[in-house]
Amino acid sequence: MKLRLPGDEPLEVEPTRAGLKACAGVLVRKYWHALLFLGFLVLMPEFWMLEKYIVPHYWISCPLDQAIPFLPVFVIPYVLWFPMIALVLVTLCFSDRGDFARTILLLYAGMALAILICVLFPHGQPLRPIVTENDIFSRLVRYTIYANDTNTNTFPSIHVLNQLAIHIGLCKSKLFRDRKGWKRFSLVMAVLICASTCFIKQHSILDVVGALVLEVPLYFLVFHVDWSRVVPQRWRERVHAWERRGRLQEDY
Repeated sequence: MKLRLPGDEPLEVEPTRAGLKACAGVLVRKYWHALLFLGFLVLMPEFWMLEKYIVPHYWISCPLDQAIPFLPVFVIPYVLWFPMIALVLVTLCFSDRGDFARTILLLYAGMALAILICVLFPHGQPLRPIVTENDIFSRLVRYTIYANDTNTNTFPSIHVLNQLAIHIGLCKSKLFRDRKGWKRFSLVMAVLICASTCFIKQHSILDVVGALVLEVPLYFLVFHVDWSRVVPQRWRERVHAWERRGRLQEDY
């Protein structure tokens, strides 16, 4: 039986319990960084608790919000945010550990900061219209977005923060470094997704601007500070030795 790891030659693995165990060991050592996905299990329940228990004390909006029309068709790029984040993160996970780690940590930093702001400054936005139209886009807004996500805890927009993190990670990654078409596509999607938060009245323009401003220092902290120095040298040596045992097992 052959096993092909992304970017590697196929491995010959005996279809026995020992062979499958060896195969699992190789995969664990090669992709142990996928454990970073577990961060979603910490941050998402915290956000849901905010939605359920935090009562808004302030309401965020500005005159420009009144000039932005309600366009239900923008619900399409809004919901495309979910599969795009998953696709980019999984692709980076299997292509380069460093690119994946920096991208997902930038995403987590934005989410954690947004949650902290919502705890210290409980708020909402008063912009949602009463949607009475019955076209498919209006129904998606009414029954998919409004019914499942409240108009509270909106500043800064996590939708925008996460999309910017994904776009930055894709553009900075080795895999997409020379793929200008994919970078342009990612930029177009980032613009559409950020705009969609205002056009379906899920966020104030202030939420979008706040996310854009906060993403700048977060980017420099995650991508331009060598955080590996924080990890003790002996820990790094143990991890490298553990990974090398996996490569030796793979070669064998």
